[in-house]
Amino acid sequence: MELDLDFVRAQFPAFAAEETRDWAFFENAGGSYVPATVSDRLQRFFVDHKVQPYGAFALSKQAGEEMDESYAAIASLINAAEDEITIGPSTTLNFYVLAQSLRHLLRVGDEIVVTNQDHEANIGCWRRLSEHGIVIREWRVGKADGELDLNDLDALITDKTRIVCATLCSNIVGTHNDMAEIVE
Repeated sequence: MELDLDFVRAQFPAFAAEETRDWAFFENAGGSYVPATVSDRLQRFFVDHKVQPYGAFALSKQAGEEMDESYAAIASLINAAEDEITIGPSTTLNFYVLAQSLRHLLRVGDEIVVTNQDHEANIGCWRRLSEHGIVIREWRVGKADGELDLNDLDALITDKTRIVCATLCSNIVGTHNDMAEIVE
């Protein structure tokens, strides 16, 4: 099956303009353009359902139902359970909240490994924990190929390592990491 690029591009209003018509935009956590279906759904939410969800009145119930639909759609897309999905305002803020929520579980001298191929959203929040005595170790990509070498990770992990942060697909060097191997 061949991908119909004209159809795909037509889904994104941002690429209808003369200056962006020929773009291939691969940003992710930094602020991707969204297809019309997403902006239309958000527009409808802000105009018709901008109320506290899951309340007793009809509009609030409908807002909650639509939020539930979004959790189900995302879970299906990434093969996760609905209760494993968290929706927030940005990747940067979501990671910051995660790092802060885990901070109380970490002790001075505990270590976190980050890579130099990750988006700032998945690096800065962890680096900030160094202010609390957490040691940040950096897993660096190979200069020749931009890849993360698992042998380098093995050398970074110690009995003090509590968290290893790595991205599936780097928006910096364009590599795709084998997360199963990293987790192993």
